[in-house]
Amino acid sequence: MNFVISSPTPGSTLEITPETEYESRIANLDSTPTNCTTEYFSWRQLTDLSQKVPEISDQFGPVTASYMGECVALGTESGVVVVADYIGRIKAVLGSQSSRYGSVSSLCFSADSVFLAAGYSQGFVAVWDWGKQVTVSVSRPLQPGDKPGATGHPAGVAVTGVYFIGASKHRYISCSASGGVLYHHIVRRLLTTMNTTQIAGSDDSGQEGILLEAAALPLGSFLCETDDMGLVAVLTSGSLAVFKTRNGVEQQFRIRYQQQASQAALAATSNPASFSSSKSGAAGIKRKYAKRPYAGCVSWLPALKHKQPATATDPSQSYFSYPQLAYSWGPTICVLSLVVDHEVAENGASLTARRSGPRVKFERLLEWTAIEDVVYCRWISAEILVYMTQSQRVFVFEIKLCQETEVCSSPPGIIAGRPWTTLATGIEAEPSYSQVVSVYRRRVFVLCGASSV
Repeated sequence: MNFVISSPTPGSTLEITPETEYESRIANLDSTPTNCTTEYFSWRQLTDLSQKVPEISDQFGPVTASYMGECVALGTESGVVVVADYIGRIKAVLGSQSSRYGSVSSLCFSADSVFLAAGYSQGFVAVWDWGKQVTVSVSRPLQPGDKPGATGHPAGVAVTGVYFIGASKHRYISCSASGGVLYHHIVRRLLTTMNTTQIAGSDDSGQEGILLEAAALPLGSFLCETDDMGLVAVLTSGSLAVFKTRNGVEQQFRIRYQQQASQAALAATSNPASFSSSKSGAAGIKRKYAKRPYAGCVSWLPALKHKQPATATDPSQSYFSYPQLAYSWGPTICVLSLVVDHEVAENGASLTARRSGPRVKFERLLEWTAIEDVVYCRWISAEILVYMTQSQRVFVFEIKLCQETEVCSSPPGIIAGRPWTTLATGIEAEPSYSQVVSVYRRRVFVLCGASSV
């Protein structure tokens, strides 16, 4: 796993660099000098990219958000987004420093890396065709003069997450620090229009709750029925809910946070989906919580095709796995496995053929408790989760072995989390790290010490 660490160096003029051959240097990424190594983990500085960060900050203001994909997207305090490659070559500069959008608060590339979505501190969301440096669509925040029923994020409240859904670059979700989650569909015909639907607002459990994180099911290496559903997970301090977004937004699953987490409470969910326990014995553990959690995260593992050892009868033998969902409330981390319900109706027709898509169930695979509240959690592979606690201690968890290992720790504050939720709600929630920590191709990238909000 590799970490991106910014280090101050003298600045120079920032210019867009033409396309060049740099694949060989990317291929040799793992041969760069190692700062810290353990059995599971190596910490390396991406020197060329890190040296560009001060130049970007000098010209456009401190870096406030980052995202890693085929290229690197860096959002700044002035609202400008800079796209670069992994050796620091500038590919595009998007937006204007005089933008009323505010600072960049979240970023995400589409699955094919053609589109880039950016959320801003004033409630705007922009989608760019970054290669052409043109704006595809803009979602504006709500204004006092808007018609009743208008949909948008509140003006002046940061958009803390943007996520493209599956393989699509025209469907994405955005979530704000105030608790709203919106589904956007860009429709391109004679004129480009955008349909926006609210997936979730403030917690409806009847108790005070805040949005901890939302995530869209990404594109995997195996195409399965759930890819056409556009699944989105929304985690608040009061509940975890999964929605489908294709052909109408519909709740598929919900489990409420309980101070006394019992088997009966975990089994109580809404139709059409159900929650059942795995026979591994991991479910049903009773735990007492002193308070509702104000730290939590959620992460999808998409459907994957796995290679098995070749046999004489089938040299290309393989199998696939359905998506899994990892989430945390406070220090407790759970992993759920999604199962498609191939239920047959009375007339013999498969319910998976209906327009709204198949039914889904969730089975609990395992649950464990970290040493302290978990503030960031992502899948590295189908077998490994990486998570970070509130004191910035990093662990890996091996799913099959049910074994966790601390791989490193950093001085508190070296990774600057973003306190967007606290600023919007006044509740002392844990900072968000999804804007400065990214996982891409089994590597973890962290923007360290670049700036503060």
